[in-house]
Amino acid sequence: MIKIDFKYLLLIPLVFIGGISFAGVYLEPEDTATWVNISEAERRISPSYRIAEKPLIIDTIIPIPNISYPLLSRNMRTEISIDQIDPAKIKIVEKLEKLYPGYVRIGLGNYISPLGEVYYNSLRNRRMSYGVHLNHNSSFGNIKGYAPSTFDNTTGRVFGEFFTKQFRIESELDYLNNGYHFYGIQDTTENQDLISKDSLRNRVQGIGANVRFSNVTRKDSATLLYAVKTDFNYFHEFDPNDRIQNARNSNFGIGTEMSYKLRNHIYSADLDVRYNNYKFAGEGSTVPVPDWHDDNNTIIHLKPSIASYGKKWKVLVGVDLNFDIVSDPIFVAVPQLEGKYSLFNDMFIPYAGIGGGLTQNTFQSLNRTNEFIVPELELKNTKELKFYGGIKGTLSKQLSFDLQIHSTAYTNMALFVNDTVWSDMYKFDVVYDKVTALGVNASISYQAAEKLKVDAIVAYNNYTTQVETHAWNLPEIDIKLRGSYNLYDKLYIKSDLTLMGGRKSPEGLFSTDAGDDKYNLGFVADANLSAEYRYNKRVSIFVQFNNLAAQKYFRWNRYRTQGFQILGGATFAF
Repeated sequence: MIKIDFKYLLLIPLVFIGGISFAGVYLEPEDTATWVNISEAERRISPSYRIAEKPLIIDTIIPIPNISYPLLSRNMRTEISIDQIDPAKIKIVEKLEKLYPGYVRIGLGNYISPLGEVYYNSLRNRRMSYGVHLNHNSSFGNIKGYAPSTFDNTTGRVFGEFFTKQFRIESELDYLNNGYHFYGIQDTTENQDLISKDSLRNRVQGIGANVRFSNVTRKDSATLLYAVKTDFNYFHEFDPNDRIQNARNSNFGIGTEMSYKLRNHIYSADLDVRYNNYKFAGEGSTVPVPDWHDDNNTIIHLKPSIASYGKKWKVLVGVDLNFDIVSDPIFVAVPQLEGKYSLFNDMFIPYAGIGGGLTQNTFQSLNRTNEFIVPELELKNTKELKFYGGIKGTLSKQLSFDLQIHSTAYTNMALFVNDTVWSDMYKFDVVYDKVTALGVNASISYQAAEKLKVDAIVAYNNYTTQVETHAWNLPEIDIKLRGSYNLYDKLYIKSDLTLMGGRKSPEGLFSTDAGDDKYNLGFVADANLSAEYRYNKRVSIFVQFNNLAAQKYFRWNRYRTQGFQILGGATFAF
């Protein structure tokens, strides 16, 4: 094999080019013929020039130029303003102020009117709270031109509350002793025998007790909240000379309350049973048998409801169910509907609804409304059905208001008419009628911290009766103004004004005069003012002025009130 070196191959073109460069002279080897070819050709040669630059060594590191930036000085004008900050007020007190468990209040006024009050309560305790409260006020003065009008009223209660982390027990024991006179008879020559024998006096006593057991939990937890409650009340007239003829009333109730919150809904249900027994006269009394009473009344009450609410609204739907065992009709149902909506962050809250229920009338409840009633009564329960709508809200942190229009229908509403069977019109009998009230209720309240509080309440009702001529003694217009002022926690001033008009008196039923004026019971303007100066935390003195206008208006038909009254006294904490 013949090996050819590539570097010799490169010489071939060079030799060929070199042959051409020597004017076409071609040399043949010695053993060959020679050929000579001469021709003319033009050969251009580039001109030469001289390099003027000197050779230099170029460094591979390229220097970075020094760049300078000029500093522009621009001054901005600034101003500093300091707002005035009010200094903070710090009241340095003990962590827990000293408490006094006892409180005594004593006083004396004109009409020979003594006043006494005692209050004693336990101090701070994590597991219980208990106390006793006694109150007495009386008057031994008489109203000029009328029968003796002296009275005494004594009340007392013992209460206690016991609680753990999960349960709470509340209990209370009440006592009442009230002595008074049927003084609604004028002091004339014809009535001297009746007045001198003091046969117009009367006294009632009452004792009651109630117990309530409930669980305690957070408001926002989905836990069933429940309460079990029971109460008993015994009320009677007290005449040691004729115990059989005294009216007696026993009332007992037991029930439960339940509620459950699930998301934005609250499910509630109230269930209770109330029993009432009323007795009057009986074996051995001088009262005719048809007038004896041994009446029982039982009401089974069930009230389920659902309340749903959002950020600005709330709706309640339910029904009030009552089974009145001895009445006709036995079953009474009253719908419970209410809706309200918040506007402008509770500034205005329009609302509307339907409500009402069934009220059990007892000898005790009627006597406490009008103590001058006869002991022989017919007891009926009152049904109420109310349609209402209005708007309430808060115009500022200090000012709130409520305006409501309503139409209310009362079935078997208790009214008081002068009695002619058991007395010569100086006692009252109870009559029942269907009464409809169309009215407007308005209230406004202003409170500036704990210094000043002012309330105004106005109620107007247009009553319509079915049987009776008028809704006896119920005012068409009732205005109440109340206010209190605290001056440096030393001087406390309270005042109130009551204006009532449009009351109708049953006196017109026994009058032969013509016109509607014979039923007018008169206008009432009753203003009261009281002031208390606290010498220190334990001792204070007070003075109270009642009936500043000295108006001897009629509280009930034929029953005038006392005139101007002044009462003063002191209080002491121990």
